[in-house]
Amino acid sequence: MIDLSDIEAIKKIDPQNTLGSTEMLPQQLDVAWKQVQELSLPADLGTVSNIVFCGMGASIYGALVTKALLGADFGYPVEIVSDYHLPVFVNSNTLVVLTSYSGTTEEVLSCGFEALQKGAKMLILTKGGELADFARKNNIPSYIFDGALNPAGVPRLGNGYTIVGLMGLLAKVGIIKLNNENLTGAIENLKGIFGDIKDQAKNDVQNFIGKIPVIFAAEHLAGNAQILRNQFNETSKTFSAYYLVPDLNHHLMEGLQFPNPTNLKFISFNSKNYSDKIKKRMMLTLEVVQKNNHDIYEFTANGDNIYQDFLQVLAYGSFLTLYLGLIYEQNPATNLWVDFFKDKLKVLA
Repeated sequence: MIDLSDIEAIKKIDPQNTLGSTEMLPQQLDVAWKQVQELSLPADLGTVSNIVFCGMGASIYGALVTKALLGADFGYPVEIVSDYHLPVFVNSNTLVVLTSYSGTTEEVLSCGFEALQKGAKMLILTKGGELADFARKNNIPSYIFDGALNPAGVPRLGNGYTIVGLMGLLAKVGIIKLNNENLTGAIENLKGIFGDIKDQAKNDVQNFIGKIPVIFAAEHLAGNAQILRNQFNETSKTFSAYYLVPDLNHHLMEGLQFPNPTNLKFISFNSKNYSDKIKKRMMLTLEVVQKNNHDIYEFTANGDNIYQDFLQVLAYGSFLTLYLGLIYEQNPATNLWVDFFKDKLKVLA
């Protein structure tokens, strides 16, 4: 088994420097927030009745986090589309937000052309490619970043750009209201504890070797749950699933009985910033899991506010899944089966 403190051994498995990209998360957050603030964008997009976020894989993370953080305070009906087509209700009063790290994602580009035909308002976030060209050609408000702080070039490791960049973009054009002080304070808080989070993930990864991680979260950490599921899939090459409280309390608990035993490993994200009802539900949920003889690991975010919580969990999950992939001696930057699928799909086109 690889020694996770042996940098030279890690480099052999991780030639694209996924570790370096993961370690640059705080800098990405800083730069993305500052770059968006410097953009010249309309302060008001006009009448918006609803919002449709379009993105695949890691490129949809910003929408997931924004929706979770704002919760019931989100001022518009929101639809998240990870597909080729927009809902039929999209019209000139709809804001379509197109996010693609590479700028080449065919599903997102398809939605972009449909949005143009429907006369919808648009925002774009991308590193370049065809989506950046589409933005420039049609004069669409955009955040086009260079990705310099993601040396691995892997979209799921550019979370500073895609998450905080999108939040800043939406705030800049007046679609959402953010507590700027809390957000920038959360970035500074993360910088101060980043080393500790990295060390904790390195120690905790032993709990997940040979296990199927099942993630529990709620409220403002709901977006983190899906992100971590994806990171286990892509970075660790590991099957994983996520469930949200309170919804899981209405079905999942009956499904814990068989088969037994299993190699499931439940990871629960807790927070003092959860509502009182959710705190009670999380406590009882873990009790039910234990009574069904399953292993649980609980990570408690200790942020002073929801912004600090989400960044702590984001950093922790990024390191945890990276280390698990390294222990399995898998290159965490590559997606061999995704690439195989895309190549075969081109042949069938």
